[in-house]
Amino acid sequence: MVKLRRPAPASTDSAPPSAAREFRCEFVRTDEANFSGFIYDLGDLSRRLVVELLLDGVPVRLARAETYAPELAAEGIGDACYGFSFALTPDMLNDSRIAEARLANGAEAVGSSISLDQAQDKATDSRGLGAVEWMGGLRFQGWVRCPPAESPMVRAVVNGEPVAEARASGFSHVGGIDNANLVKAFDLHLPTDYADGRVRRAHFVTEDEVQLTVAPVTFVAFPDALERFFTRFSETDSERLRGRMLDRLLPASAPFTAYEDWRTRWDFEIPQSPYSGSGHSADRTTAVVLVAGGSEDTSLESLEAQQHNNWVAAALSPLDGPGTFDLDELHEFLGQDASEAEIVVFAQAGTVFGKSALSALVAGFATVPGARVVYCDVEIGEGARAWPLLLPAFDYERMLEQGYCTQLFAMDRASVEVALEARPTNLYRLLNSQFDGDEALVSRQVAHVPIPLGRIPTLDLAAHSRLLAKASHAHLSARGVAAEVTAQRGALLPAARVARRPNPRTLTVIIPVRNRKDLLQTCLASIAPALASVRAHVLVVDNDSSDADMLDYLEALKQKGTQVLAAPGAFNFARINNLAVEACDSDDILLLNNDIRAMDSAWLAEMQGRLLEPDVGAVGALLLWPSGMIQHAGVALGPSFAAQHIGNDRLASDPGYGDMLKVARECGSVTAACLLTRRSDYLSVGGLDEVRFPVNFNDVDYCLKLRSMGKRIVWTPGARLYHHESASRGRDLAGDKAARFERELRNLRNKWGGHLLEDPYYNPNLSLDPVPFSALAWPPRARTPRVNLSPEAVELPPGF
Repeated sequence: MVKLRRPAPASTDSAPPSAAREFRCEFVRTDEANFSGFIYDLGDLSRRLVVELLLDGVPVRLARAETYAPELAAEGIGDACYGFSFALTPDMLNDSRIAEARLANGAEAVGSSISLDQAQDKATDSRGLGAVEWMGGLRFQGWVRCPPAESPMVRAVVNGEPVAEARASGFSHVGGIDNANLVKAFDLHLPTDYADGRVRRAHFVTEDEVQLTVAPVTFVAFPDALERFFTRFSETDSERLRGRMLDRLLPASAPFTAYEDWRTRWDFEIPQSPYSGSGHSADRTTAVVLVAGGSEDTSLESLEAQQHNNWVAAALSPLDGPGTFDLDELHEFLGQDASEAEIVVFAQAGTVFGKSALSALVAGFATVPGARVVYCDVEIGEGARAWPLLLPAFDYERMLEQGYCTQLFAMDRASVEVALEARPTNLYRLLNSQFDGDEALVSRQVAHVPIPLGRIPTLDLAAHSRLLAKASHAHLSARGVAAEVTAQRGALLPAARVARRPNPRTLTVIIPVRNRKDLLQTCLASIAPALASVRAHVLVVDNDSSDADMLDYLEALKQKGTQVLAAPGAFNFARINNLAVEACDSDDILLLNNDIRAMDSAWLAEMQGRLLEPDVGAVGALLLWPSGMIQHAGVALGPSFAAQHIGNDRLASDPGYGDMLKVARECGSVTAACLLTRRSDYLSVGGLDEVRFPVNFNDVDYCLKLRSMGKRIVWTPGARLYHHESASRGRDLAGDKAARFERELRNLRNKWGGHLLEDPYYNPNLSLDPVPFSALAWPPRARTPRVNLSPEAVELPPGF
């Protein structure tokens, strides 16, 4: 037999009993189900006490008093980290009368007890006064509830010391269909001193000492990529691969304002093999053509410093204002001084070429065999400060509406001679003439060098927008595409709007529902004007509605001729839509959520015009939250090693990074909340995946399947609608829904993981944290020349 004896308690003669100690404390109710306070030992400020919350005398929560308390910081009390908080659910308080706090394992009361029957002195929104989220690395984003005209300063506090601050001058959206709110947003990076691999916690407070986080935000950051960090301490590939995976899940970033430091840090990492050396590609004779618009001397001076020395340059006279050139002068230059040139580089006069610009562009042709055009990222800005325009791989739609790839590009001589047959007088027409023929073949012969190789001059945007519109119209006419092309107002780059004239085709609008008559009624009324002018009908798919008003409404719809299809069973968004597509026989289908509300009658014709192109597989729209914030402007693949909506950190009036919210463009995916596609394409790829993606990411998977067939996915800002996002079924943030979301995210990573890391529409210099197009990657990913290739899926065996 083994006998156990409880050890005698340790002597406490040397320490005064807790009753003899003197504490200062406070305990308050902050809103309906949240409590907070502070406590510290007046005789020992190094102590961190544990507080217990009791409801009617029954312990329900424990918390360590170690969060930052701004009011104590103002008094200079230690490091001010003596706060605590408890977040409960309203149902926990339903049958309770008294809430009180005590020191854990003791009888000492912390503050006064609170009667739960008494109304609060001031009603407080349950979402609080703000929130903060760690984005990975040293980056944090959050919001503050305040009047729209105010932009409070937010401070980050680590170990009781303020270490960084940012003004909440942006906007964000909180709330749902019934309580949408516009709040002020901030984006903050901590100093690089904190990128040392140590786990830390940060508190965030406003200049008025309002604490934005109930608990401190834990973070860890490394000086470089985790893959590199682990490689320095281990010679095994397993550690390097572990670091690579963590880089995908916990990406680091730098703000655009730190671009100069970022460029200095990572420029030496530019792959040298294709950009320098004495091989054939480096010796190819290169002609540089400067088009009137800026200082020719500035450009020529930067050319003198080129690593690539085998070049000759000419500045062409304007034919009709800035951005135009005399075609005869170009012919003369290529036939005489540049008669031996194999590569021709085009840029606006005033462009400052980086030292490796010519060698990098020339090497692009060697790196991508068969390339006919090579373009690169650029910088903008005047004076000492530069800003990077980090561009996508080739995007035909964006070329038409923005000419984004024409600011600094190169063509092989044969392609230039073919282009001159179209008699172009500006760079937009010179480049897009390459697509007058079979664009699907040519688009794979356009290479993108994802490195800023030059700083472009400030453009006369009105003049260049007119040139772009004229060039795009000429190109579409050469292809036999009927379209109206009008110049638009760009913020940084030229802009044009292409409106193709859609052919008459039948359309079925598929709307899944479960209860929520109010949403469906509003949706149908708002889209009716757009449907009236086309051959369209609505198919409502009912997934077990039980509300009497909803059932009566559905019956009334059927009586009026609207088709209603029953789809009973557990909610499976993919299955519901697949059943609907099988049941209809139209040429095209529009997947539409019941919480969509159209803003005008022009949105549908705009989307149908985009689908007119035979190589377009799906078209998406600009979706706004009721607050006026963008909810969806396409989907970027890669951020958070997942798929993220583009633009939901922006107001509807914001031009977006690189003016991307002002022009139609291609993207990795669009949301099925409003997605137009051909029924034949839908069926050919098997529709939405009911097994792997029943609720989440089925639209992303569908778009990637289309792209694997060579189709393009187009998003357009010309179709604008409101979207309440999951108003009828709720968000996938907790419980079974959260588990389902994680499972479907794993399926996405398993099937399309390689493409998530190499989305051609997302530049490798951009960060992979959850908000795309908002920061620089630290470190950048592979920066070798790339083309827009179709994705390839990894088909897992059943059960994997």
